[in-house]
Amino acid sequence: MMWIVLLVCIIVICVLYGRGILGILYWRHQPEEFVLADCLVAGLTVVIGLAETAHLCAVFLKISFSRCGILFGGMCILLGCLSLLVCALGKSRSAGQAVREGESGYTQKKGSRFQKNGYNWGKAEKVLAGLLGVLVVSQVIFLLAGWGRYLQGDMTVETVGSFLYTDAVYEVNPLTGDVYQEGMPARLKILCLPSLYGMLCRIFALDPRTVVWMVVPLVTLVCSYGAFSCVGRCLFPGDGKKVLCFLAVIALMLWAGAYWFGMDGFGLLYSGWRGVVIRNLVLLPWLVSLCLRRKWRAVLLCVAAESCMVWTLYGLGVCAFVAVGLAACTWLSGRKQYVTHSADRRKGR
Repeated sequence: MMWIVLLVCIIVICVLYGRGILGILYWRHQPEEFVLADCLVAGLTVVIGLAETAHLCAVFLKISFSRCGILFGGMCILLGCLSLLVCALGKSRSAGQAVREGESGYTQKKGSRFQKNGYNWGKAEKVLAGLLGVLVVSQVIFLLAGWGRYLQGDMTVETVGSFLYTDAVYEVNPLTGDVYQEGMPARLKILCLPSLYGMLCRIFALDPRTVVWMVVPLVTLVCSYGAFSCVGRCLFPGDGKKVLCFLAVIALMLWAGAYWFGMDGFGLLYSGWRGVVIRNLVLLPWLVSLCLRRKWRAVLLCVAAESCMVWTLYGLGVCAFVAVGLAACTWLSGRKQYVTHSADRRKGR
């Protein structure tokens, strides 16, 4: 099925783009300090940024939606080539560094990324992994079955359909088909998710309902667990049992929160295509993990992605406020340790 091809392509492309952008931001340390889940979420922010660029061209330069899709595809190809180049250069650089260390007789006292984060799978880990797998698979089945789509007040599919039908962006009302007379609020008009979904529909020849109601929620689900796994690795480094337990608890909380509108579980399982859901369950957990690791440059990716897909009334700027708060806590913690260490040294003298 074509929607499966689209799902796989999105995940692979996100991983590739994420590897490239993190390689650019952290050229010296990226191979050792980032995992596949980091690349997946970082790549999603890059895809949103590319869609926003094409969308703004359509809104302000008045180009057709079909040309907008061509522009988006061209940027994706160029960035894919750049990401492949960055990955190749990173591998050659790591290989050269390993050769130099071997020739100098220097051996680094730390394992590879997989050894550092690798887990000893005992009975408890297998049970937790099985429980987590059952919970995640049940959520995937729930999304594929389409039992719980919350469509009240949501016009995403209609908006995407109007883009495809009129070959223009925000020119007609998706409900009435009439041309807008007074226009739309600027902050609402520059949001790119409908254009992103529409461009995916056009590229893969899929119906908007398939992309919006099936493919995008599955991508959100995968990226959400990837983001939470990064948080688990930061909280419990090297402890597979605790990380799996953490993810299982998250899965249970998402199921438990599916009973009421406004809960994160409800958003993930009933409206995973909305920007606020992607912000709450993908960007914010990954941002927390980045702040815990003090990867401040990558935090900007979360802040920029949020501004491209969340309207003001839905809490625009949450990522920035959380990042500032965690940065302040990190600074205060470091300051306290410095003062304590200085006092201990003075007492020792």
